[in-house]
Amino acid sequence: MSSIWDWLYRRRRELIFLAAIFLVSTLSFGLGYLANREYSRAPIVIEKCPSSTDP
Repeated sequence: MSSIWDWLYRRRRELIFLAAIFLVSTLSFGLGYLANREYSRAPIVIEKCPSSTDP
């Protein structure tokens, strides 16, 4: 068990760096997904109906 703690202690900078990269990439993916969700809907098209009173 102490060998695992020694390994973690020796590699703590790399592990913190990897955790930071993981968190930033996950956050950027999530924000990009939320931002694009708004624009993926079909646009609303309003058409003018012909009326019988138009010449």
